[in-house]
Amino acid sequence: MYQLQHVDSFTAWSRLISDAFVKLRSEQVTAGHFAATLGTNTLGDIGLMRIQAKPHAVRRTEELTTSGDGAFYKVSYQIQGHGLLIQDGRETLLSPGDLAIYDTQRPYTLAFERPASIMVTLIPHEQFRLSQQQVGQLTAVALKSAHPLSGTVTPLLSHLGKNLSQWDDFGGSALARNTVDLLATALGGALGTENHADTKNNQRERITRYIDAHLSEMELSPARIAAAHFISVRSLHALFADEPLSVAALIRHRRLTEASGLLNDPMLKELSVQSIGARVGIGDAAGFSRMFSREFGMTPGRYRQTI
Repeated sequence: MYQLQHVDSFTAWSRLISDAFVKLRSEQVTAGHFAATLGTNTLGDIGLMRIQAKPHAVRRTEELTTSGDGAFYKVSYQIQGHGLLIQDGRETLLSPGDLAIYDTQRPYTLAFERPASIMVTLIPHEQFRLSQQQVGQLTAVALKSAHPLSGTVTPLLSHLGKNLSQWDDFGGSALARNTVDLLATALGGALGTENHADTKNNQRERITRYIDAHLSEMELSPARIAAAHFISVRSLHALFADEPLSVAALIRHRRLTEASGLLNDPMLKELSVQSIGARVGIGDAAGFSRMFSREFGMTPGRYRQTI
């Protein structure tokens, strides 16, 4: 849902920007009156922000990366002014029209010495087509406005930002997903081409992370996984054809492995075996017991007693 908020003090801005999506520390870099405007909209799992603010800096500290507020990539599009992005020992100056990506799971700093306007796209790790290894090579590296790949996506980001309040009524979630896919294409192109084996390995890693993130959802299935990754079910099965486990078997294995950890947790000893099964997306108690017995050679109840 779209929100537009204006603040006239730095204290209010510090609270606002830290509550927007992930927790941040803020610093005012010049004296005098501070003012800023933040427009936000969440389309499906993807967050969009348009920020216009006087000079300031935001920091994602080591402590905040472990605060449990989610694993996201941020893609910043500089609209006006300049910004300095620092992450992973690299720093880059962002000029109008430039793109850059950074990871909320690692410390970063984004500083503006003069008034600036930016558009930020917040993307869950599992929704991004590039692997963490690939993104790690791109953090705090600007895709400059003159780069041919930048021109494929920046007009769309600009349009999204200008019409941020309207996307709830016009299929914004699908548009946001397409934008994320286009961002991955542009940023991935800046890395150069991968060999085919690396591409398949990276895609399997992303799918496995997606499965782990959605284990509790009983409707998790190959069809849903394929749709979430914009591939057909047939292509999904082909991707895992030479792997030890099929997609369905991988879902089952990850669920049961997670269940064994929950059964082993002394803090959850009062939770019933049936509730443990439901927590990993297996609502049928008898089915959970059968699957667990095949995987571990004993029923869930027996397993819990042997610990």
